[in-house]
Amino acid sequence: GTYEGGFAMFPVKVKVAATIKEGTISDLQLLEHRSGQGQPAEAILASVLTEQKLDVDTISGATYSSIVILKAIEDAMKKAQ
Repeated sequence: GTYEGGFAMFPVKVKVAATIKEGTISDLQLLEHRSGQGQPAEAILASVLTEQKLDVDTISGATYSSIVILKAIEDAMKKAQ
């Protein structure tokens, strides 16, 4: 199924959709990403998909946005359980 998750920590706000198939993350979509300079953090979605875990390196120069995106994915994963 597909589960939405969100997390906000001023000034960053993120919403994601995580598709889970047979216990693995098959797709991650960024539905909303409000940030100042955090656009490069969106690359973290590929890392999570590849490594199938949330414990991935944050994106240099966009650490704050990276953390908020990971928290939003974590929120979606909790809803999937």
